[in-house]
Formats: sequence, C-alpha cells, structure tokens
Amino acid sequence: MWMQFFTGRSGTVSLALVVSVALLASARPSAAQSASFEAAAEAYRQADFDRAIETFSALASDSSLDRSTRREVYQYLGRAYVAKDMVDKARGVVADLLQLEPPLVELDPDIEPRPLMKIYYDVRKNLSGGYAVERADPGMRTVAIMDFTNNSVTDKEDYDPLQQGLATVMIHNLNGATDLKVVERERMQWLLEEHDLQRRQDLVDQQTAVRAGRLLGAHAVVFGGFIVNRREMWINARLVDVETGEILLTEQVRSRPGDLFDAMEKLTLQVAQSINADLDEAELGTRNETKSLDAQMSYWEGLGLLDRGEYREAYEKFLESIEFDPNFTRARLKADSVAPILADAGQPVPESKI
Repeated sequence: MWMQFFTGRSGTVSLALVVSVALLASARPSAAQSASFEAAAEAYRQADFDRAIETFSALASDSSLDRSTRREVYQYLGRAYVAKDMVDKARGVVADLLQLEPPLVELDPDIEPRPLMKIYYDVRKNLSGGYAVERADPGMRTVAIMDFTNNSVTDKEDYDPLQQGLATVMIHNLNGATDLKVVERERMQWLLEEHDLQRRQDLVDQQTAVRAGRLLGAHAVVFGGFIVNRREMWINARLVDVETGEILLTEQVRSRPGDLFDAMEKLTLQVAQSINADLDEAELGTRNETKSLDAQMSYWEGLGLLDRGEYREAYEKFLESIEFDPNFTRARLKADSVAPILADAGQPVPESKI
C-alpha cells in the first residue's frame, strides 16, 4: 500500500505590447462597474449562474469598461456558461477573450474548470491553425512533461496517482526557471485525447513523446516511469530533443520513505541542466506548497479523476487533501473550480471539515 511506502516525512519587447501594458495599468473601472462586478462574482460563488451571466453580460456590453476588467468579466462568463453546460456560449466568450490580446491571455488550470480549459485550448487551436504553445517571447524555449508510467508489480493500483503526481511536481518545479516555458499538464492531456496518441492510457513511449512535442511546438519532452518495491522507489526519466529525436538525458533517482520531494528536486535539476535552463537550486526547495504526502496523494488522485470527468469524486479528493493540509493552496483552488459544476448539476456539494 502507498501509505506503507510513504511512512515518514510526510529580447525585445514590441512597442504595441508596452502600450497595451501601460493602458491596462492606467485604466480603472468606475464605482458602478466595480459594484456590478462584485455582485456578479458573488452570484457566481453562490452558484446563481443565471444572475451571474445576466450581470456579467451587461458589463461586457459596456463599451467604457477597461480592458483589464473586461478580461475578468469574460473569464467569469466562461466559467458560468460551462457550469450551465452552455458550451457554444462559453466558446464564444473565450474567443472574445483572446481578441483582447496583447498582452497574452493565459488561463490558469489551477483556477479554471477543466471543461473551460479544454474549450480554451480548442479555440486557441482554431485561431492559430495549430497546437503550438503560445509564448509572450517567441524565442523562449518550451518543455513538456508527460505523465510517468507506473511499472510497479505489486499493489500497482495503489501507486497510480503518482503517474499524474510526479509530472505535476516536475512541472511545478520547472516553472521556477525564468527562461523556460513549461507546458501545463492539462494541455498535454487534452492533446493526447485529441489525437489519441497513447496506445495505452498508462504507457508513454519515445515516439509518442516526440510527436506530442512537435505538435505543441516544444523543444524538449520529459517522459519516464517508476517502480515501487517495498519501501523503495525507482524513478526513471528521459529527456528527448523534439527536433532530432535525440535522448539528451537518461536519469534514475531512488526515493526512500519520505524523500520523494527531494528525489524529484534532484531529477528536476538534472533536466534543467540538460537544457541549460536557469533554475535556482536554493529556491527550488521552497516551491512545494505542502510537505504532507497524504495531502499530495489525495490531490493527485483528484487530478486522475478529473481526467476521467468524475467531478464529484475529484472534488471529494481535493477536500480530503485540504483536510490533510489546510494550507495546500492548489488543492483549495481545484476544489473551488469544481464546486460550481456540481452545484448546477443539482449534486449536493460536500463541505470541507476545515
């Protein structure tokens, strides 16, 4: 059982972009607009989506609304339409949101409902004509991390959440590199589903990694696997150059009870060094939001359930994660992103005990 294993320590900036940023900084909503926005946001939080849509739509039609607030209005509208399962409306709002660029519009998968993220990726693809990841700096290098394959023999299902978990930890760690764009896991999962790239859901090979990387416009892709054997874990990772198919790094780390985060930090540093990414080793150790492995495991289980569209079960796992560690921010954000979907579906929304 996983509980047995984890016993222990739980260039150049364009003038247009400069002008756009300056305008965003100087514009402010009026008092009436701010009041309407707060009322609509509160309606959304209370799962009164019809009222939220009505008020946010009125704000969106106000030509005097500043661009920064308009962005927030469109994001809330997208969330509300998704909660009401009004996919076409949500798609139209996302298209309107992207028309506000520059600066670049990037939705945060830790905050947004999973269905809205899929719509966002799809609208992006239709507007650009491809799957390549958008970058504020076109010269920035991009790396993608695929879910790790569970090669354990005994109690294999108990360790399945680590498939999403190890990838999520490395993504979170590499996001600290200032000269690197890291592809969010949700985009990678959407792409794999879109192209049916994985012959088996739990298996990633080099050919799949290279093809996915090319579609995303990534420079490199990380893929690998792990084996849990009693009280020790072997984590293997490969880094492949997407353009040439060359393996840039083959690395194995071993994790003993309670040392998983340290092992992933070591592996992340090896990946960063192999692609000459600027990653601060001292800062890396402070990036984990929780040291509770119980909280992390529940969170990772929730991610797997989201991948399968099991929203209620995912929500309960995120609440469980928060109960293990009330300060685990990402688990709380994920729970908040799922709750409105459950509320409009008429499902009772469990409350955290915290």
